[in-house]
Amino acid sequence: MARARLRHLQLLVRTAELGNLQRAATSVHMSQPGATHALGELETVLGAPLFERHARGMRPTPMAAALLPLVRNAIAQLQAGAEAAAAVHAGAAGSVRVAAIGAAMSGLVAPLLPGFTVQHPDVAVDVRPASADELLRLMEERSVDLLACRAPEQLPADLEFLPLVQDRYAVVCGPQHPLVAAQPVGTAQLGTATWLLPPPSGLAARDFDRLCGLLGIAPPVCWVTGRAVLLTLAMLQQRELLVLLPRNVVVQLLQAGLLVELACSAEMTPAMPPVGLVVPRDQARCSAGVVQFIAHAQRWAQAHPLPAPGVD
Repeated sequence: MARARLRHLQLLVRTAELGNLQRAATSVHMSQPGATHALGELETVLGAPLFERHARGMRPTPMAAALLPLVRNAIAQLQAGAEAAAAVHAGAAGSVRVAAIGAAMSGLVAPLLPGFTVQHPDVAVDVRPASADELLRLMEERSVDLLACRAPEQLPADLEFLPLVQDRYAVVCGPQHPLVAAQPVGTAQLGTATWLLPPPSGLAARDFDRLCGLLGIAPPVCWVTGRAVLLTLAMLQQRELLVLLPRNVVVQLLQAGLLVELACSAEMTPAMPPVGLVVPRDQARCSAGVVQFIAHAQRWAQAHPLPAPGVD
């Protein structure tokens, strides 16, 4: 019965997302007659219709629209509970769920995880990539325990940001780029090189234009943008391109020798807001695994300061 009720909630969400009952039923492994009956039961319990039928399918009524955030949260909590129970059943003593932006994934979470898993082999860790726009929603829904990111503009009173890893911009290219052998690189050389554009919705796109204006350069550009680091890697390894990115986004590729950071003027590599963790202000509410993860992250960050431009 509990499983049936969860399936009903999942059906409600999927019907709202897909606008089609048959496709929603298929996605939650229900027959269409069963889905129709399940929605009818929900509407009977609530005393109001949940969807309006129209030529293109179904759209949520105001009642359903008001319920959907609560239902999504309930599903997330049930799934988190199931995952925690599965981890404990498999032998884990606790769990940590982290959502991370790209710079925090590469510059903080990924490098500290090996040491954490050695020291705490019985703690299950789940890490998911997320955009900056998603982070607080995931925390509010309690889908994750911690956020790895830059300091949000606003935080609920029960959360705080712990700055852990300094960051700055880096001018990056492939190892085969001619400027690798011409370091330090001057403004004139930067102005004639071809640049890969940073992702348009990020800080780097805005600051690239600002820095070019500050230095009085208008370099040729390659009109390819995207947030996938592997796309950036492929472009830089196969073409003679430069790109301006937060150093923490590509730090592991730099350390592996797949990309190279050029030694440039300080004007071209200004500091950025640090990367860190958003954590509950009252850590007494956290599980032992979460507290251990926070402490390990703080120790790791103290032992790994940011190197100077062009030094790895």
